[in-house]
Amino acid sequence: MSDVGWSTEQRAAVKRWMLFATLFAVAGVVLSVFLIVAGNSGGWVVLVMTLCVYGALYMFIGNRKNKQPG
Repeated sequence: MSDVGWSTEQRAAVKRWMLFATLFAVAGVVLSVFLIVAGNSGGWVVLVMTLCVYGALYMFIGNRKNKQPG
């Protein structure tokens, strides 16, 4: 069974969810920078976790988009 591509609604939903994820990633980076500046070493953990989760999501969506026909 082959992929026939994403519908307009599916592409719009992906854009919405990526915007939502980006806002949370920015909030996570801001929180981690605040924690690092305040001297809390847990800020580095929050920073790495935020960037890893966002990076994995970005690569997954990019990989799926590249495999779509058309």
